[in-house]
Amino acid sequence: MLKKVYFNFRGKNLKIVAKLCSFFSLGLILKTRNTMPCIFEFKRPTSFKISSLFVFFPFVAVWLDGKNKVIEIKKVRPFTFSIGLKKPFYKIIEIPINPKYKNKVKVLLPRR
Repeated sequence: MLKKVYFNFRGKNLKIVAKLCSFFSLGLILKTRNTMPCIFEFKRPTSFKISSLFVFFPFVAVWLDGKNKVIEIKKVRPFTFSIGLKKPFYKIIEIPINPKYKNKVKVLLPRR
């Protein structure tokens, strides 16, 4: 099932069309770089951790609150055991870093 997620970041309105994922669907694990983004949604605030074990490409993880406000954004490298936040959140979007999403990645991860 596909889901559209809208949020603002650094004055830009972003729309991500993502596959609705569950704990059992594994997100981007064992997918190719050209896959579409995944979104994990939770009914209650959580501090669920993600992993990039068996993800063979980098991706951007975006954590959102219940009103789709960005809490945190991280670039996740392949084969990282555990990635998480101390703050509770309602959604995580995993966006593969590939040519299809390069414009969104540039907004989310400006050169540092």
